[in-house]
Amino acid sequence: MVRMTPQGWPPLLIYRVEGEYFATADTCTHATASLAEGELEGHTIVCPVHWAEFDIRTGKPLCFPATRALDTYAVSVADGQLYVRRKSSIGSDEQ
Repeated sequence: MVRMTPQGWPPLLIYRVEGEYFATADTCTHATASLAEGELEGHTIVCPVHWAEFDIRTGKPLCFPATRALDTYAVSVADGQLYVRRKSSIGSDEQ
């Protein structure tokens, strides 16, 4: 896992699991803790504060106390570079 804060973006957490890349918001939706301080168990990130769990592929909370999903981002690799996409306010992708 690597925590990044690109200019103009919220803090992100980039994961590599079984050769695939994933990206989510770094901030837990329950306790506003940095998930980078937590544990990655397969495709599950565990919050270091109250042990909320999220699926990094979908952002879906897997147990209480979290009830809101994490924002997720599309990740691609081209020419040795990692690209993370988010939706802009008009619906097009930004990189």
